[in-house]
Amino acid sequence: MKQHTGEQIRAIMMEMPEAVVAQLQADHAEHRITEREARWWGYLMFARTGAYEGTSYTITVPSTGEEVTQGFLAYVLEDRGADARFGLVRRAWPESGFDRA
Repeated sequence: MKQHTGEQIRAIMMEMPEAVVAQLQADHAEHRITEREARWWGYLMFARTGAYEGTSYTITVPSTGEEVTQGFLAYVLEDRGADARFGLVRRAWPESGFDRA
């Protein structure tokens, strides 16, 4: 995965096409995907593939050579769960940071 600075990450997230954000939200409407969640996933896809589209990516674990696939919905739900365990709620896009739940 290509490394980016904080400003580069925000710029990549801001450049994500609205249609891609809307499609991720529509495809998983029952989970109320936030704009920040969709844009962060878009960044992860862009950093790995050079494109925003896609709902999964596969990486190879360097030490074992094992391939691991990460899917969009599982990632979002795991991320939300981690935030909830610490009593945190992410601020709405385009703000960054957390608030207490």
